[in-house]
This record gives sequence, C-alpha cells and structure tokens, in this order.
Amino acid sequence: MKYFLISTEMTNNPVPNIIDWHQQIDHRDITPERAGNIPEWTMLALDNGGDIVFTDILSKPGFLVSSMVYDTMRLYDPYVQSKRMVLKDWKTQAEAQYFLPIFPACDCLLPESKFNRDRSNIIHGVIDQEKVKRRPFFKMGGVTNTHIVFRLDVVESILRRGAKGIKLIELEVKEA
Repeated sequence: MKYFLISTEMTNNPVPNIIDWHQQIDHRDITPERAGNIPEWTMLALDNGGDIVFTDILSKPGFLVSSMVYDTMRLYDPYVQSKRMVLKDWKTQAEAQYFLPIFPACDCLLPESKFNRDRSNIIHGVIDQEKVKRRPFFKMGGVTNTHIVFRLDVVESILRRGAKGIKLIELEVKEA
C-alpha cells in the first residue's frame, strides 16, 4: 500500500493567512488525549487583504481540512475526531469552514529516512508497514513539525471529488 505526506500546494495560491492560530490553539492539545481542551468550534482571523483561495488542505500553521476532505475521511474512519474551525477575513468578509482533525501519532519512520538538521522536515521518508497497520491517515511521530500521512485510496477519493491546492509526496514503504 502506498502512503503520502499531504500538505498545501503553496505555488501561486493566495492561501488563507491565519493570524491568531497560536493565541487560539495550543499545539500540544492536538492529540486524542488532550483534544478536550480545544473548543468544539473556533473562529480564526485571516489577514489576506484580497484574493483568497480556500484550498482543501491547509497545512500551516496547523493542519486543517475542508468539509469535503473531512467527509471523505469519515468514509475511511467514521470515528476520526475533529474540531470545527471558521476562518474569517474581517476586511473582505470572506469565510470558510474547516475541520481540525485530531490524529493519533504513529512513530513509523525507519532509520534510512532523511531529514533536515533539526528533524523538522522529511527529505525522504521511509515508513515501517507493520507499524502503520493500514491506517487510512495519521500524524507522523518522531519529527518536530506536523507531518500528516494519507493512504493512497483516501488520496484518490479526495482527488476524484475535485480537491484543490493539495501537495503530495510519496513515502517509501518497507517491512522492518
């Protein structure tokens, strides 16, 4: 089975610039154990000053998915936890609803993976098939930044529904 790191395609996309993420969301709470500390819905302010493309995946400063992606994810795991996020640009009145999925971490990177110096970015990811256990999606453990992984069939379902603004990087899968 193939797996991909999934993030926002930033090239030529004026994606939403969330300005109050760190004041609203404590990144330590984005775990299944601490998700109760995050309100069921949160209003997040944008500062784009013009055109905004509300892509289906927003990977910075946190990982958010559109309603379409979230509904598709629920087909593969109906119990995926999430919190609702409303993104609003008060200047232009543009707004959109997103979901903050609460993924369990999976520490599945093998030693032959390559990283930058502080392990915040994966240059070449090699994952252990046995540790992944065919999960449809998860948060990568063992790295400092948030890296989200989706299985190929989930990615294909999202793309068939016309997803926009998604960047995919294939991971190598091995049995340890």
